[in-house]
Amino acid sequence: MKPGVVRVALWAPLPPPMGGVGRWTERYLAAAPEQGLRVTLLNTAPPATGFSEKSAFRLDRLRPALSGLAKLTWLLARREVDLVHVTTTLFWATPREALVLEACRLAGVPTVLHVHSGNQIILWRDALPAVQRAALDRVLRLANHVVVLSQELEDYLTRALPGLAVSRIGNPVEVADPPPGPRVFPPRGQPTRVLFVGALTPKKGVAELAEAVLALPDVELALIGEVGEAIDPVASARMQAALTALGNDRRLLQVGEKTSEEVLRAYRESEIFCLPSHREGLPNVLLEAMAAGCACVATPVGGIPDVLEGAGVLVPVADVPALTVALRRLAANPEQRARWGEAARAHVVATGSTTIVMAEYRALYDGLLAPRAPVQD
Repeated sequence: MKPGVVRVALWAPLPPPMGGVGRWTERYLAAAPEQGLRVTLLNTAPPATGFSEKSAFRLDRLRPALSGLAKLTWLLARREVDLVHVTTTLFWATPREALVLEACRLAGVPTVLHVHSGNQIILWRDALPAVQRAALDRVLRLANHVVVLSQELEDYLTRALPGLAVSRIGNPVEVADPPPGPRVFPPRGQPTRVLFVGALTPKKGVAELAEAVLALPDVELALIGEVGEAIDPVASARMQAALTALGNDRRLLQVGEKTSEEVLRAYRESEIFCLPSHREGLPNVLLEAMAAGCACVATPVGGIPDVLEGAGVLVPVADVPALTVALRRLAANPEQRARWGEAARAHVVATGSTTIVMAEYRALYDGLLAPRAPVQD
């Protein structure tokens, strides 16, 4: 029997700018109808492109926030929504999300607060003055359920805020092959290609990655993404110097931003995917690379250990020698790459496909709406 339709107001950004939460939103919207979800998007994306490592209040986020809040108030007043799913990175966005959650509480509509941040939230909360920490905790408790991306963050919030309804649900990823299309990169200039997808900033570990590849003469580095604003100009200069050296050695392929379909094809043009970030939530690009059967190397930050432990290679943050060793071993051992690639794909197929994750969202919604009768088509 087809389940009743749940009317969801989704507070989330759509690209541009390109980013992990925006890619999650696109996938959620595409898959929602199969789960009986009728979604109204409240787009929170600012009218700007680009990526910055800085977490700061931005005036360009004010207009979409006010517009989204007005639309949500209208939906709540007309009783045209059963549940509100609020995506957030917290930090500067916390007061905005507090307004949304309070409006839903007053209207009697249940909410899911979906925290798309990594474990840096733990350090941030612990460092807050007592008054500000209490205010943050009140915002978290306004939600009927909190969704996080890592087991470590779920365990932390469970201990720090007793009674908080919190669970870990991974990001959805497509496991089917992408449609055919033209090549994203030219044919290999070296026996092994290492691919990175994301904003080109020091916090993403691009400097360490470029320096590691520089030490491996039979390896080339392929980059998808635009250069972002860095916090540390010294680290930015280091990154640019390493990339320039690789370019001078004709072992750098850099193509800027690409569409989602092009990115999916790029995984299949590469032997190794590497994401040596200093901080992450649960990166969609890593899940996509795993689904494509790439041998993956990443750092144990955010939710990455939850998905890559036993299915790929984990290296310490900012450790160029360890990263170099990991890439050298994989570059020299195609059989090992194949084994890691098979393990990565099997893990995603079993636990993180779009169908599986969207069904988890639907089950969560049904639990929150259990006293109510969902809308019938």
